[in-house]
Amino acid sequence: MMFFEQKKDLETISIDYLYEGLTVEDDIYDHSGKLLLVAKGITLNGVMLKRLRKFNDSQHNIKVTSKVRLELVNRGLPRELKQQNFENNAGYSDIKTETENMLTISQVTNSVPYEQVSDVGNSVLERIDITDPSILFQCINAHNEIDEYLYRHSTNVAIINGLMAKWLGLNKHQTEELIVLGLVHDVGKTRIPGEILNSPGRLSESEFEIMKKHPLYSEEMLNNNISFSESVRKGARYHHERMNGSGYPDNLMYDDIPLYSRITAVSDVYDAMVSKRVYKDAQSPFRVLLQLQNDQFSGLDIKLVRLFNELMPRELIGKSVLMSNGAAGTVRHINESNIEYPVVEIDGEVMPTNENLYCLSMMMD
Repeated sequence: MMFFEQKKDLETISIDYLYEGLTVEDDIYDHSGKLLLVAKGITLNGVMLKRLRKFNDSQHNIKVTSKVRLELVNRGLPRELKQQNFENNAGYSDIKTETENMLTISQVTNSVPYEQVSDVGNSVLERIDITDPSILFQCINAHNEIDEYLYRHSTNVAIINGLMAKWLGLNKHQTEELIVLGLVHDVGKTRIPGEILNSPGRLSESEFEIMKKHPLYSEEMLNNNISFSESVRKGARYHHERMNGSGYPDNLMYDDIPLYSRITAVSDVYDAMVSKRVYKDAQSPFRVLLQLQNDQFSGLDIKLVRLFNELMPRELIGKSVLMSNGAAGTVRHINESNIEYPVVEIDGEVMPTNENLYCLSMMMD
């Protein structure tokens, strides 16, 4: 490693854009731009990548020429392996796999296996009890694979439901039921034709009518196992009801909608918006929090939304974000009056974000 005077044409980019097998087309420098990390023409391997982080003082960013930065950004961020390792260590991957198995059995038998759901629910509750919520939200907010949609979504809603229960001060039994509801609320989607469930375009009116049957299917499949409580069964049926009567399947309003359903509706909407789907890109948590704050998801319980928007942002403080310019930043402050644009730190410089420099997505620390 050699020191040089900082080049003026160097630009900042996240070190996560480097990957094993990449042949460097120009010199790469540390986050200060003074220490040469990799010389032009070198092909990176796993050992070298680990050493790079050490020599870079464990900083997220490096300095490259504008040409290299453009090429790396165009290739995309190879973060899937890093995310997988993070989720494995957090215990999230095991829960996700258990949820997938449960949904597969439900689809084949048209009945939801209570004992298996209960076991998964206990795993979620244990994780919530022993894991910092910010770590769980990193799993939820991070990049996800489209083909994992249903079982990842069910896992995420179960986790958020459990956290909401704790924030609301609900008892252990209620918390357990809300977690179970999160796991099974969308089980009825296993009966929706794949071409509708995974449609890349806007659903036709007739297709949407079919999609709207999934809460009814969820209730029917839960009714096939008498072990599920009425609260869970009705919670699944009504999780798409809205306070203003605009929801489905029964157009309920206000207190006619069970608390469990109102909580699950908030969890369901949040996870749906931060997740990538075949028909849409993922949105950053900050954008979704703004939309919740502005009541853009009409008909959610405003008291629950306010609670979520008050307590969830603190789990983002100190976390890593990928910026719109390709750099990695750290969230330092979130202002309630400007929740979409947090204050971030990039290479030691603290700065506000705006419509020109904004948080694109969360990153694994």
